[in-house]
Amino acid sequence: MTTSSACVLLLTLCGSAAEAGTTTVPLEPKAYRTFELLLPQERFAEVGAGFAVTHGASERFTTTLEGDRLRVDLDGDGTCEALVEGETGFVTLARTAADGRSLAYSVRLKREPGAAWTYSCGSAMVGRVDDVSIQVFDQNLNGRFDDYGVDAMIVGRSTVASYLSKVVAIGDRLLSVSVAADGSTLDVAPYDGPTGTLDLRTGFSCKAKLDAAIVRSVDGAHSFDVSRAKAGMKVPAGEYRLESGRLVLGESRATVRAGHSKPMVVAPNATLEVAWGGPVTAEFAAQRDGDQIGFTPWDIWYYGRLGEEYVDFMPLGASPTFAIKPRTAPEPILWVKFPGNC
Repeated sequence: MTTSSACVLLLTLCGSAAEAGTTTVPLEPKAYRTFELLLPQERFAEVGAGFAVTHGASERFTTTLEGDRLRVDLDGDGTCEALVEGETGFVTLARTAADGRSLAYSVRLKREPGAAWTYSCGSAMVGRVDDVSIQVFDQNLNGRFDDYGVDAMIVGRSTVASYLSKVVAIGDRLLSVSVAADGSTLDVAPYDGPTGTLDLRTGFSCKAKLDAAIVRSVDGAHSFDVSRAKAGMKVPAGEYRLESGRLVLGESRATVRAGHSKPMVVAPNATLEVAWGGPVTAEFAAQRDGDQIGFTPWDIWYYGRLGEEYVDFMPLGASPTFAIKPRTAPEPILWVKFPGNC
């Protein structure tokens, strides 16, 4: 594999939100060749005719195909000088902010055998507020960084991103933030709206470690990772949903999805303690052929008490027991366990 990339300069500039009013923090690009971050809704899009990233008067950086190999225009001059071959790649596009600063934009590339080239974000726009790092990701790959409730962000040293939020928690304070469309700046001001406390730790029941718990307000304006808030996190009052998360037990991982999760209403000046996790229930699809009923481990969906769904879920110990009954029957007609190798 051969790749070519523009030079990326990471300059971490500090802004202070301690004073009243709005502070503008410059953001600079940071590339992630090894992407070990957890985004709340990571996606790969087909490269097609290029990357939807504005540079000058053009709305995209162009690409061309040479058989299975991909050529990429890195600087927007119309010449595709970079060659990517194999199954993966990484390129950095040289775009320019309105104020003339270089705002490199990196993408991760992959191609499954016989399929088209796809890409996902490979960089973030980064700055510091009160010496706390804030990273903003173009999660939906439209070349913009201001899609609240859709793009992603990381506050602090975490490797887990929430959705892009209009309010962030730094220490015990809430701050209103506004990101420029090109990701070049972040405006910060004290948040003065009504708040409550959302507690997803006290009522969580599971033997695994809660590594991520991303909530998002139903209007998409606010999102937080509340997994590390042992006594609950102060958030803007409103209605939230559990959108995604991750459980860790040794080397095992389980992904949490929204599933059928119920809304959580955080009232002003109140604490909402949410019961979720185990015991887990399962829904499954079965096929009946005469007096035989068949289903597989791949046709099962696991849900927790809040209605959240668990993916890549591996129950500890022996196989769980499944009760099969028609919807109109009062009692199960069959009890099933999988063999030990399932």
